[in-house]
Amino acid sequence: INIYELVSTRTATGAAKTDWQFKCSCRSRVNYSSGNRQITNDEIFYSVDREFIVRSYVPVKETDEIRWDNKRWQILSIDKNKTYNDIIIKTTLINE
Repeated sequence: INIYELVSTRTATGAAKTDWQFKCSCRSRVNYSSGNRQITNDEIFYSVDREFIVRSYVPVKETDEIRWDNKRWQILSIDKNKTYNDIIIKTTLINE
């Protein structure tokens, strides 16, 4: 997986500009979590959730983004499992 972080910079005119910058890549185990069916404005949406399990030394934050399988994944929560020395990252697919 590739991890990208959100970087804010100032332009020459003083406007704020945000962009995704590559942070690191690492190996991960992927668990296919089930998605939910939601009805919004008489339309049916199916969310796609995945769980990425990485080693504890991976510098990941909740504001980062994961790119895997040519898709972008938003981090919902990060849990540290001290028993197995892992980090469990729960994500959802970003629709573009």
